[in-house]
Amino acid sequence: MTTIRKADFYYGSLLSVFINNGMAPAIVEPGENRRIYSVTTDNGEYEIYTKYVSSPGSRKNNHTKTWTFSFSTEEMERIKQYQDNGKKYTFAFVCGQHNKMQDSEIAILTLEQAKDCLDIGFQRESHRITVKAVKGKNGLRVYGTGRADKLEGKDNTLRIKRVTLPMIEGGVTIG
Repeated sequence: MTTIRKADFYYGSLLSVFINNGMAPAIVEPGENRRIYSVTTDNGEYEIYTKYVSSPGSRKNNHTKTWTFSFSTEEMERIKQYQDNGKKYTFAFVCGQHNKMQDSEIAILTLEQAKDCLDIGFQRESHRITVKAVKGKNGLRVYGTGRADKLEGKDNTLRIKRVTLPMIEGGVTIG
């Protein structure tokens, strides 16, 4: 008998988006805390570093949801080795809503955006990326250990679109 783990549902949602948009991802590295997929398109080969959080963190403000993704020292060492060598690297964060799965989000970051949020060059015990969804606002906000959400009282987050996978030229619609 096969055991289905919780991670299979979250990673499976991302795979479903890829497959529904004509892509055939191959798993490079399976795992519970992260999975790495490879996708080849007309625009090149992509390696997609994927993580999930099953529900947003608790907040006093009901109009804002945040999902925080932690990165171990070993993960950071791997990401530091990513460079432009003909293969493109992308990060996919599945932001789950375990009570309302249909309201889950998928945030896609380029390698440069992920490195900016993580502050990849700074040594510390843990790194993180946080994805924030604000009700009534377009897109998602992203920040982390290397990028504060506010700087001098102003919004300092990266703003990313909700509806396209920027790794594919021309975009692929989610939803």
